[in-house]
Formats: sequence, structure tokens, C-alpha cells
Amino acid sequence: MVPFQNPSIELFGLRIDEPITVLTDMMVATVGFIAYFNTNSSSNTRAVQLYRYFFLFTALSTLVAGFIGHAFAYKVGFEWRMIGWSFGVAGVAFAQFAVLHHTTDSIGKKAYSALRIFNIIELVIIVFVLAFYRTFVIVEIQAAIGLVLMVLILEIIHYNKTKSGFSMGLIIGIGITILAVVSHVAKLAISNWFNHMDLGHVLMAISLYVMYKGLQSEQKLNPVTI
Repeated sequence: MVPFQNPSIELFGLRIDEPITVLTDMMVATVGFIAYFNTNSSSNTRAVQLYRYFFLFTALSTLVAGFIGHAFAYKVGFEWRMIGWSFGVAGVAFAQFAVLHHTTDSIGKKAYSALRIFNIIELVIIVFVLAFYRTFVIVEIQAAIGLVLMVLILEIIHYNKTKSGFSMGLIIGIGITILAVVSHVAKLAISNWFNHMDLGHVLMAISLYVMYKGLQSEQKLNPVTI
């Protein structure tokens, strides 16, 4: 059992495990879907288009996690969690390719090409390793590499050169994501009804919202795409 796990509830004769964790998962998914649908524009740059898919697949990942990983995990097999994990891996991969398009002018064409090849190789390795070991640790490792070691660092470089509002939104957003991870690892639970996973999800929702507002500023600065 998860430390401080939400007590199960029964709704219309149906048992729902970890109800608050499910609700906070839905909170993350809602922000992700709002970010995706509210930034749909034919004038989007390639970077914005790819970052939009980061929001979409992150939303899908947490939506699946809420129902299959928590609420009704007792009804489905462990293997079904792979669906949500796969969405999460795809979301981070989109962010990794997006940041290359967003920061090309700051890092140069050679770095762009080298990192693009790295992204492809890393994604192939992650997919095969995840399929073989079937553990969430692989998803966490990919997120650390993709969001912290790539997106965060490259957006910091880009912000220092351009003062991009989108870069700042991503930098702050990923910083909040790191806090979410810390709260999860440290098991910072207020009670059984609001545990470390619930706190982490709330921080993740805030993180996505900050990134989303940054993306909106990028759309305003780049009204035309060729």
C-alpha cells in the first residue's frame, strides 16, 4: 500500500480507489487539454506545434493514470498501466524535439542536428527498455533527461539570449515540476486524504498552466509561420 493512501470510496455501488489522487490527476489532464485546444492556430511555429503535443500527451497520460493506475487498478491488470506510461514518454519526446526548434538560433545548427540524432536514439532505447522491464522508473529517467537535462537547459540558454517569455514560462514550469518530484520522493503528505501524490499532481497542474501561458506569449510574438 502507498503511504498515506487515500481510503477507497463507493459510488453507485462501484468501488473507487484513491479518489483524491484520481481527482488531482484529472486536474493535470484538464490543464493539459486546455493548453492543447486553446493554442490551436494555423500561425503556430513548428516549436509551438510540437509543444502543444507535449501538453496533449501529458494530459492523456494523467487521464489514463487516474482511471487505470488508481481508481480501477483492482479491475485491470498491471500491464494496462503501460498505456499511460507510453503517453507520458511520447509527451516528453515531443517536448525534446520542440525545444530544438525553439532554440535553434541560440544553440546553432550543428548542436541542433547532434541533439536531434540524440533524441531519436534515446527515444528508441527508452521504448525498448520500457517494453522489456515494464517499470515506471524508465519513464522517470526519460522525463529527467528530456525535461531537465534538455528542455530546461536549452531554454535557459535561449532565454539568456532572447528574453523569450515562452522560455521563461518553461523554465519556471519545469522548476515547479521538480518541486512536484521532490514532494513525491519525500512523501510530503498532509493526510490520507491529501497525500504526496495529490500534492505532486497539484504542482504539476500549476506547472503546465505556467508553461501554457508562456506558449501563448510565443504565439503573439510569432504570428506568421512559413
